[in-house]
Order: sequence, then structure tokens, then C-alpha cells
Amino acid sequence: MKKQPLFCYGTLQSPLVMKAVTGLKIVGQAATLSDWARYRVRGSAYPGIKPEQGGQISGKLYRELDEDLIADLDAFEGDRYERVKVTVTLENGSKEEAYAFAMTEDCRTYLSDEPWDFEEFLQNGLEKFIHWFVEDRRDFYDRGDL
Repeated sequence: MKKQPLFCYGTLQSPLVMKAVTGLKIVGQAATLSDWARYRVRGSAYPGIKPEQGGQISGKLYRELDEDLIADLDAFEGDRYERVKVTVTLENGSKEEAYAFAMTEDCRTYLSDEPWDFEEFLQNGLEKFIHWFVEDRRDFYDRGDL
């Protein structure tokens, strides 16, 4: 099965969220995405990204995700996001191509002007987000879809 790298810049940086979505403990590597900006989605605890000259986003690069895991992540992200190819920079300065989930162009109006901060999410939004994620998807678990 083909493996694909994925750059995650939002809630999926959290090992707890990644495990809730995939059922696996997956270790990521610190990476940065240039010329993109990350903003909070209005009325939510999660972000979206869009191209923005001079922008820079920190996140995690997950390697070796198989097609089944990518399909789970596609379902998690929903139809407001699309997988796009990006080039990220690792801490050692090397560059690597990966996919990232970007807000679709027609849904970028959902983005606020407020930058999204991962540390703030961990402190103030993670518990609520996990509760929402589990409750919102309970029917998937009950049916065995996830």
C-alpha cells in the first residue's frame, strides 16, 4: 500500500486528536510551511490555512501514512478542506513534499482574521474538541465505520 507524508498544522498536531481520528499513536516531526497562513475558523476551535505570501506555519510532518489512514483523515477534515501538495522545511533545513489539508477556495470566507495558536488550543480547546469529536461521531463508532 502506498505511503504518503502529511503536514498537519492544527488539531492533528495533538497526539490525542491523531489517535482519536486514526486509532493509532503516530509520531510526527516538526516542520514549517512557508507562504501559507493559519486562521481560526469562525465559531470553532480549529484552524484552516490559505496561501499567503510571507506567511509561515509551524506544524508536524507525519510520514508513512497509508491510504486507509489518509481516507480516515479525509473524512475527518470534511468537504471544506482539500488535500494539496506543499513543500515543508524540516528543522535541519531540508525540504520535503507532503500533502496538507487546505481550506477550499470557496470556503475561505469561514476563516476569521484571528491567527490560530496550537498552544492556546491545547490549554483552552482540546478537552472540548475531543468531547465534540467523540459525541459527534458516536454513530460512526456504533456502526463500526471508524
